[in-house]
Amino acid sequence: MDLNNFKTQIRNITDFSEEECGMFIPFLKQVSLEKGAFWLRESQRIDRIAFVEKGALRLFYTQDGKEINNHFFLENDYAVSYLDLLKQRPSRYNIQALEQTDLLTFTVGALEEAYAASKNWERFGRIIAENAYGIATNRFESFLFLSAKERYLQMLEDYPRFLPRIPLYHLASYLGMERESLSRIRRELSN
Repeated sequence: MDLNNFKTQIRNITDFSEEECGMFIPFLKQVSLEKGAFWLRESQRIDRIAFVEKGALRLFYTQDGKEINNHFFLENDYAVSYLDLLKQRPSRYNIQALEQTDLLTFTVGALEEAYAASKNWERFGRIIAENAYGIATNRFESFLFLSAKERYLQMLEDYPRFLPRIPLYHLASYLGMERESLSRIRRELSN
């Protein structure tokens, strides 16, 4: 298990010493998912957070038999159904691999132990929570205040990595529109 990228990414969040990084290594578990495999299924309890080393995941729910994408996780993202994790309830979401994906996972219990041992780990947890809150709030507000075209433009600005990696039908679902509407918006913008 090569942990250099994980260490680099957590050090981008806060100023971890080698000792602080090392104390967390025993809690990490490597998980590989084939394309289409699920890391989390609706109604399953979640007690782990995943760091995406390689690959792409989608967070989605099903409503009236239709899958609705809520977010995507790519390399160096932390993938979790955060509110379900906090409330310790069965998940309302699914997390599925869109391509071959490698994860480093850790339990909430391990993170809480790290919080108790280090202020930097506490800070790490707070920043991850703030990021999850920001993503959820931006998404919610985009549906309140933005047109479909504006939501697409905001996605391009906030998540430029999505477009080349995520199939258009998944992006259309994420943006709350049909695939044809997304294609039309893209054509209008390219002219």
